[in-house]
Amino acid sequence: MASIYWYYLLAIIGLGTTAFTVYKRKDIKLSTFLVFFLFSVCVTWIGEFVVLGLFNSYAYKTGIFSNPWAQNILGHLILNSTFYPGTALLVATCSLGYGWIFLITVLYLLLEYLFLRLGIYEHHWWKYYMTGLAIFIYQIITKFWFEKISKIEYGFYRISTFYFVGFVILHFPIPVILLLGKQYYNVNWVQDRYLSSTMFIFTYQLVETLLLVLFVCALEKWYWSIVPFITAFVGQVILVKLNILVFQDGWNLFNTMIVYFTSIALFILVEKYSLIPEKQ
Repeated sequence: MASIYWYYLLAIIGLGTTAFTVYKRKDIKLSTFLVFFLFSVCVTWIGEFVVLGLFNSYAYKTGIFSNPWAQNILGHLILNSTFYPGTALLVATCSLGYGWIFLITVLYLLLEYLFLRLGIYEHHWWKYYMTGLAIFIYQIITKFWFEKISKIEYGFYRISTFYFVGFVILHFPIPVILLLGKQYYNVNWVQDRYLSSTMFIFTYQLVETLLLVLFVCALEKWYWSIVPFITAFVGQVILVKLNILVFQDGWNLFNTMIVYFTSIALFILVEKYSLIPEKQ
């Protein structure tokens, strides 16, 4: 079986686990499931950015691209956007205890062993115990966070949650466009264009999301929600003028802004109709 299909299989398992959890916990609002799922995705993305992107700890071998960092980005998007948050959703919403968390951690280790044996994943300096520790802590953190947002009030936890959610919604299209060969970021932070582009835009959008959350979540007047659209446009124009944002294959600034504005509008809708504290 081709390498990529193993990754697809884990994605299907993750999404299947998510669907099962949503079905079993019909008492939880779908919007809450969505927000928590995206929050869990973001936690894995940030961890992956540090461990894989900055320290080159291991490598995904999807067999789709010849460039190793393009393969890493694709493997990361598939697993960290489906399988990891799927198990986090199950643990958190079904209130699974430490025994179940331990068993899920063991399952992750077995899958890692299988992928290594199949030659579709490799360790550089990474070790099995690091995976076990990371997965165990990840499940504990997400479970703790779900307990907080299930009794949400306006303030720190709500705004912090939407920061993670906003980052995922804003960032997700960008690596996809990069992998499709439509645009990249000419910063040359490292030799590889895929890695350099990812490092730049990931960092850029971590800061950009702060502004998004400030104007959409923290400031209550509706007209403040217009500001993220303006800052996004100005920011992208500046990147083009500085020759940092480079387009390819017929792609252009208009296309990028359509993607950006759609992401911002989607975030505004999610924030408006999700995690609304009950009136006392």
